[in-house]
Amino acid sequence: MTYKSSTVETALLLLRELLTHPVVDKENNSGLLMRIQQDPEVLGLWQEVMEPTFGVTLLKAGDQYYLSTGIEESIFSYTNAELRTCLGVGNNTELYTCTFIVLTLLAVFFNSDDTTGPSIDFITLTDLERQVTQNFEALAKREDIEELENRSRVNLAEPARFWLDLPVKKLEATHDKKTKSHWGYLLRTLDFLEENRLVRVIQERQVFPQQRLSSMVAHYYNHRDHKNMILELIMEHGGEEDAAD
Repeated sequence: MTYKSSTVETALLLLRELLTHPVVDKENNSGLLMRIQQDPEVLGLWQEVMEPTFGVTLLKAGDQYYLSTGIEESIFSYTNAELRTCLGVGNNTELYTCTFIVLTLLAVFFNSDDTTGPSIDFITLTDLERQVTQNFEALAKREDIEELENRSRVNLAEPARFWLDLPVKKLEATHDKKTKSHWGYLLRTLDFLEENRLVRVIQERQVFPQQRLSSMVAHYYNHRDHKNMILELIMEHGGEEDAAD
């Protein structure tokens, strides 16, 4: 199909904006949204040319557009080095610990057959910390953890040992986020997610899923293989097979 030059220009403008902003919507670029609405061939160009060429997917939720490249290799397709910098961690064990927190959060919000939206409105940090700890404790007891690591391509044993050796909080700390504690790694991870407009954190107490997270989850997580693997990794009782059915 041949596209008009104005259609190509609008599609490239959308790509440029999405490379620098996590979301394009009426608030940050109403003019671009109007151009897309007036030229429906822009979305056709994305599907036929942009997505296969650049290896990206355009996600749309109402009047909001998101760019996604997958979560299989590393969360949100950052390199490990980039993620360590963003999260303020020094090695891959800490990074995998933060990744496990993300996986736990996904399972908490979207642990149902309906993946069009979150199954709960929010989770408290206290409950999230308890859930991550219970899941790591269950993983540490699994005799097949090495097999699970090979199948999932996720490092599990080292982060489990690392997390379970940490205190929940450092009582003498002024800023929990800077400490090597459960609370510190939770807050760093949630900061990163909030900066990418995936969650909203209220007073370091409650975590709410954002629309962008729901859109990304609807794109991958409703694929049964993806969902079952994530649920197996973070199940509270260590991955009983019937829970992923």
